[in-house]
Amino acid sequence: MTSPTDRWLAAAPAGLPPLEGPASTAERLLLLLHYGIDWDSGWVGRRRETYWTQHLPNRVRVATYIGGGDLDRWWSVVSRSLESEPTNTDQRLELATLLREESEPVLTLLRERPTSYVLRTRIVAEAVAAARSSGRKNR
Repeated sequence: MTSPTDRWLAAAPAGLPPLEGPASTAERLLLLLHYGIDWDSGWVGRRRETYWTQHLPNRVRVATYIGGGDLDRWWSVVSRSLESEPTNTDQRLELATLLREESEPVLTLLRERPTSYVLRTRIVAEAVAAARSSGRKNR
């Protein structure tokens, strides 16, 4: 059985190299964060024009400081800030697994390189949206 992030990443363009280790964990956490946002009634949906360039990278980085050195606390801070939560059991299972990974290397990447991970998340999200609009399902 493939995870939700495996399905989303499968839609990514061939030029996007796969990540491993803490980098993969960081990417998958951001994908779950993005797809858990309440786009219809949350504040983020009303600020789509600056979501990718300001709100997402800034909140990801700030949460690495506020949340301390723990992925659980980081997730609590950033998901509350963006009004995001997993939307189904598969996403909750994957999130629970990812949050058990070693925190420090993942948080260091999210603190020092949030833009690169946000760009990767955007590339995947746009590819998933294109696949959905062409009739394929990756959700």
